[in-house]
Parts: sequence; structure tokens; C-alpha cells
Amino acid sequence: MLNPSVSLELVRIEAGVSNCIQAVLLSRDDLDHLRRMGYSVITYRWLFDPITLSLTNRLSFYICKERTKALDILKRIESLEKDPTSNNVKKMIMLEGKLLGYPKCCTKSFSQKKIGGKSPEKDVILDCIDQGVFVEVLENFPEPNLPEKSYSLFTMNFYPCKLDCKRALNVGRMLVEYNPKYRYKIVLNVLNLLVPVFEVYKSFKHPKTYFGEVVHSFVESLGDLKRKAESIVNEFRKDPVRFEIDYLRRYA
Repeated sequence: MLNPSVSLELVRIEAGVSNCIQAVLLSRDDLDHLRRMGYSVITYRWLFDPITLSLTNRLSFYICKERTKALDILKRIESLEKDPTSNNVKKMIMLEGKLLGYPKCCTKSFSQKKIGGKSPEKDVILDCIDQGVFVEVLENFPEPNLPEKSYSLFTMNFYPCKLDCKRALNVGRMLVEYNPKYRYKIVLNVLNLLVPVFEVYKSFKHPKTYFGEVVHSFVESLGDLKRKAESIVNEFRKDPVRFEIDYLRRYA
């Protein structure tokens, strides 16, 4: 049986949002099951990581419906990796975004911020704090009673250009309409963003940046919800993959 994390993520392909999804963990049984379903799994070894902007040997696993189309994009990325100028890194990010079906505006914003030394993750976290997404998800956890504005966080490690990006929200709505259980994946994506919030809160008692000050103020404002939040985040941090699979098996 296919692990529930990959199974739900496949909704992005089934709903016509993307040709490919990226998997963190695939067992031999998962690989066999995917092939029986008609999917291809492509292993790609990065030479230059456009996320950390450094040399790497990171492996990515792409599950795709149209293998030739995916390989064409990966070959173009491979060519750009040989000369990782700022412009080529932007192109690499845009190509991987296209491969994974991300809205172009979000991928473009991400690439510009990365090359400019800014943090797309921090911007999304600030939006989640400001618009009450974290609080609403925590209050309802483990149930996926999500604010619709969180639908732009439709997959892990995807950072919309802004939380209320219409294109990203439309993708999230489409996925939830296709399979209502996809809401559980969005819950996990929100929790993933909460991890750095509590890391900053615990590491810097007297923050000197705007981001640190907002994070501290937010965590302190949680009141009785703070203990629940810390418990969830601590469990998530120990083993995100296991937490996700256990959560989906139990509730989705």
C-alpha cells in the first residue's frame, strides 16, 4: 500500500495541477505501487542547490506522469548547473517550479528573493502570523478546519509570493475540491512553517530584528494555546516524515 503522504500528494497530478511531485521518502513497496499505477520515478542528483545557493550532492525524487516532459526540464536544469550565475540560478528555480506546477508569479518571487539575499520563508511566516493562520490551525488541530487563506500553502516547502496569491489559492481550492482529504496535507504544511517560529523564539530571548520581534510577540500572545503549540511542534521536529505519515494514517 502506498504511504499516505505520497498518495495524497499525487492528487496534484490527478487533478491536473502538475506533471510531477517531489517525494522525500519512497520505500521499495512505494516504488512498485507507483509503477503499477503508471507513474515514473526519476532520481535527480543536484550539483548546485538553488535553495541554499551552494554546491551539493542532494538527491531529489520526482514522481511524474509524463516522463519525457519531466526529463526535458531536468536536462535544461542540469545544463544551467554547470554555470551557476545569478541569472542561471533564477532560471533553475523557474524550471523546477514549472516541473512541479507552481504558479509562475510565486516561483519568480521566490527566485528574486533568493538571489537578493532575502527569505521567502520569513515573508510567508509573517503573513501567517498577521492573518491568523497559525492560530486557527493550532486551535483546531488535529482537525483540518482551515481558513481558506491557508490554501495557498498547498505543498511542503512551497512559498507563495503572498499568502493571498490568487493563483496559489486557486490551486489549493482545486486540490481540496478534488479530494477533501487534501486539507490534512495543508495542515502539515502550516506546521512545517511553525517549526522555525519556535526555533527563533527559543534561540533568541532578546531579538534584534523585526522578524524576531514579531515571532516573540506572536508566541507570547498564544496564552493557553502556547503549550499545545510547543507540544505539536516538538513532535513534528523529531521526525517530520514519520509525524506526517502517522498523522495522515490516523486522521485522514
